[in-house]
Amino acid sequence: MERIKLQVSNETAPLKAVVLGIGKDMGEPRTIDPMSRKHLKNNTYPEEEDVREEIGAFEKVLRENGVEVYRPQNLEGVEQIFTRDIGFVIEDNFFVANMKEPVRQKELEGISGIMEQLDPSKIIEIPEGATIEGGDIVLWNKFVFVGQSGRTNSEGITFLQKMLPDKEVIPLRIRESKDPVEHILHLDCAFQPIGEEEAIIFPEGFVDPPEAILDIFSDKQLIKVNQEQKVRMCPNIFSISPEKIVVEEGFKSLKPLLRSRGYELFEIPYSETSKLSGLLRCSTLPLRREG
Repeated sequence: MERIKLQVSNETAPLKAVVLGIGKDMGEPRTIDPMSRKHLKNNTYPEEEDVREEIGAFEKVLRENGVEVYRPQNLEGVEQIFTRDIGFVIEDNFFVANMKEPVRQKELEGISGIMEQLDPSKIIEIPEGATIEGGDIVLWNKFVFVGQSGRTNSEGITFLQKMLPDKEVIPLRIRESKDPVEHILHLDCAFQPIGEEEAIIFPEGFVDPPEAILDIFSDKQLIKVNQEQKVRMCPNIFSISPEKIVVEEGFKSLKPLLRSRGYELFEIPYSETSKLSGLLRCSTLPLRREG
């Protein structure tokens, strides 16, 4: 069997292979985060058909840009949209996430067939007691930014620091709240590098000023979004390459800013999926990027 090659060291190098979530057989609504609870209470929880159509539009863009797209095996009654959290690749190692919410651990079974195609020596299990979710891991070459939250704990960060001696693992405490407007679920909901030297950031999403980010990215290199844009999940775009970015079609204020900086945008509908507290980056688990 030919092995799937792994290589990811940042968020923007040309994407070659990715696991994209599915929106089939989602099962009962999950209420493990404030945004999902809000939409369930308001009777605005998304319909499965709408979510499937949005993910389908995302898959079309990826394939048209030459990306090899893997999909989880469908598990009846299990929401399998946000593959980002269930595992993550750093360099050529696949880390199997240990997620805080037991209901999410079921999602790992859906990618078991993909994991069987990996070199077993490159699969790393996270020890008991340490929790890490992929949405809290943001890679930028020698830097590994880690959101410290209710989803990723200090034991998980310590484990990564031991496993990655050649990287600078930087913990960043993100704000948590029962209010969906204030809550930051994962680091990638408040910060994401784009291009070769820029980033999108919601500065108020951190418990303390993110000095490590501000030391690496100058003020001119940062696109700062406000709380309204954060709620719409503007930081959670997805880079196909340094020049190409997939965005939600409703990002009316962010799109002209990105275009003014020279990015080619691929606009797709994703507003219904966003009601489940995730957007474009959340739906992807990159396996290989060029370089």
